[in-house]
Amino acid sequence: MKKILCCLFLSLASLPAAHVEDWLKSGLLHPDMIATVRDELGLTQDQQAKLNAQLGEARKQAEPLEQAVKEQQKALGHLLQDQGTSADVAAAQLSKLLEAEAAVKQLQLRALIGVRDVLTPEQLAKARKLGPPKAMAAGGTGSSGGLEAKVNEKAGKLKAALEALGVPPTEAMKYRGGEIEKLIKSGQYAEADAKLDELYADSHYKELEAEVEKVDFSKFEPGSTDLTTLQERFETVKAAGQEIVSLPLLRELLQAKEAFEAAKDAQDAEKVGRILTYVEGKLKK
Repeated sequence: MKKILCCLFLSLASLPAAHVEDWLKSGLLHPDMIATVRDELGLTQDQQAKLNAQLGEARKQAEPLEQAVKEQQKALGHLLQDQGTSADVAAAQLSKLLEAEAAVKQLQLRALIGVRDVLTPEQLAKARKLGPPKAMAAGGTGSSGGLEAKVNEKAGKLKAALEALGVPPTEAMKYRGGEIEKLIKSGQYAEADAKLDELYADSHYKELEAEVEKVDFSKFEPGSTDLTTLQERFETVKAAGQEIVSLPLLRELLQAKEAFEAAKDAQDAEKVGRILTYVEGKLKK
């Protein structure tokens, strides 16, 4: 349950801190804290099931809302970079961004209240009495509790970035993700954190904010367009693609995938060859 709770509230970090802190100071409880002390609270199986169901549904609702915020932020950024943008146009776009952020905040507030309402008055009072610092001590996790949350947050961000691309993880990603998951399950959070840092670097996560340039595939040589050779080339790049862990590279290759499907449907062997040449070059870097 704790993993689900952490993933759902990763987006709390994107809110102005004052909002979240004010809500928690007003008596609402962060799901991560409740998960840490669920034994002390004596949560029943029914309560845990309700928490999982509530937060799982909220997570589904949050994904499109968070995507809308990113899109509005991006649109505002483009306008601000254009010296010809008037104050009225920028202000109108800001209003759209604020509306998108408000929808996320409302969902998160409803989720926090939903978590509160699952607890009995006695459990709620006990949870508030424990508080975050005491809760960590009662759970016997010490500083590892904070590290566990940090690891889950990092893993959640990488997963969200991949899902935003709309492509399944490659075999290389599955393998490395599986290693990290084993470390998390065994409580080796320091080791998992180190592995995640390596994966963050290799995935070039921070480069995802850069714009993707449209590829002109006509600039590339087609190579051999014999159908048998084209099939062999395709199988080769398909296998090599399973070794990719770079998210920006995956995003770039999505253009090639779309163009490849169109060229294949049009039975344009030359264009297929040019696209394969582009992909082959990308995979060699």
